[in-house]
Amino acid sequence: MTAYNPLVLISGVINQLPPGAGVIGGELTAGSGLTGGGVVQTGARIDVALAATPSGLIFVGDALGLDGHAQASGNAALAAARDNANLLAQAPVNATEGQVFFLDAVTTLSTVGAQLDSFASGTYASASYQVQAKRGNEVQTSDVKLLHNSSDVYTTEYAILYSSGLLASYSGEFNGGNINLNAFPNSSANTTFRVIRYAQAY
Repeated sequence: MTAYNPLVLISGVINQLPPGAGVIGGELTAGSGLTGGGVVQTGARIDVALAATPSGLIFVGDALGLDGHAQASGNAALAAARDNANLLAQAPVNATEGQVFFLDAVTTLSTVGAQLDSFASGTYASASYQVQAKRGNEVQTSDVKLLHNSSDVYTTEYAILYSSGLLASYSGEFNGGNINLNAFPNSSANTTFRVIRYAQAY
């Protein structure tokens, strides 16, 4: 049998008790901040008052985990914590050489250029985008590369895949001191764009 430290709530974050307070057989002990008290069997419902943006949580197969083993699941608070933890995992990856970033979705009803991204021209020299356009059940995905030399912007679109036809095209532009990536839908119907940006330092 493996001994596991029980999980307790300390200042809004789930933590382990100190060594020596372990339990046998993968059970969870309800402690500070946990509802119900007593011992909760693995897989049972466990009510936890989690912080809005918890950190340091580990999930195994969509269940709260500890040491690589699923410990508790089936609770709305745990589901919310899992989703927040996944969002934290998708947060920007920054380095001196660039950034990977999930951009907010943009929805438009116009064929006029919709701005999908903008960054200061002195920040990045080039960027690669994975862009998904969706209109109803129609989907198009494209890879877009963009670069600039402080005077001109160059854009190319490739690896285009669609379910039933092209939905949009993409182009870069200078706008003041910023570089913009714009989308041009081929219809005024509701079109939503989701973008991942990989940018390299100037």
